[in-house]
Amino acid sequence: MPKYVLTGVGGNIGSIAASYALEIVPSDSTLVFTTSNPDKIPKETRQSWIEKGATISAASYDNVESLKSVFAGAEAVTLISTWAFGRRHEQAHNVIDAAKQCGVRRICYTSFVGADDPAPTPEMPFLPRDHKQTEALIRASGLEYTIQRDFLYLDNIPNFFAPSWKFCGNRWLSNSGGVPGAYVAREDCGRVLAALLLGRGETNTIYTVTGPEAVTDEQIFQWICSHVGDQGQFVTVSDEEMKDYWLKRGLPTTVSGDFSQIPMKLCIDDLLCCGEMVARGYMAKTSNTVEALTGRKPLSYKDVMAKHKGVF
Repeated sequence: MPKYVLTGVGGNIGSIAASYALEIVPSDSTLVFTTSNPDKIPKETRQSWIEKGATISAASYDNVESLKSVFAGAEAVTLISTWAFGRRHEQAHNVIDAAKQCGVRRICYTSFVGADDPAPTPEMPFLPRDHKQTEALIRASGLEYTIQRDFLYLDNIPNFFAPSWKFCGNRWLSNSGGVPGAYVAREDCGRVLAALLLGRGETNTIYTVTGPEAVTDEQIFQWICSHVGDQGQFVTVSDEEMKDYWLKRGLPTTVSGDFSQIPMKLCIDDLLCCGEMVARGYMAKTSNTVEALTGRKPLSYKDVMAKHKGVF
């Protein structure tokens, strides 16, 4: 009976992947879900997963022994990138070490568009840097792998950008330069991860996960305004103007800073890089990955924004 370990189910991608994995798991397979603290997952969700056949265990990317306790006997395991900027490669080391010691055959990793940038790491955009390091570790490990390079999430707009629009004078300040990008729904990325973990797709392959079309930030903003009966202003700014605006208002420069007094919850480098990835054309092309691996067409920006209408 093949065993598959889905880590990080306490997070957004992991929880989506967990629910979808239970929909598609073969009847002769075992699913183990892990998170650093199972008690933080809503009781109803945990109960539902258990009733559908999953086992839920505590394990942390920062603790090799905890990973080994759940990886033993597994066919494949996942590694979901975390918010630990600057040390995500250390977490990857731990997952790889535990997997190799336990005889795991394959690892599935959630990477990011641009991780294949040939530029030296310090010259790359901020967000793909750790992913480039982690991908290199995985390829050098000798394990079989499937890697998904996700585009920026559509969900970032209601979760991170929209809360700051009123603060900015009913304006969306964007440094994406009017370039279209094929933003992807986080929901689709979670489903792709579950599909890859359970053996869909080819091994030793990298998949690009995109939305169905490339659209500009202004297109999305205007659609939101027209559907909530309110009007805002879309303002294109340079990277330096964006940086200067938010630093003057106290936006932290690292993820460990104090965000309590400001509605923007991305640190400066993260915020700037979101626009930079689009402006530099990293997200210009679409792929058929979502439909090929899940049998569902990827969600559009209209699908995702409609779900978050209450936020706007």
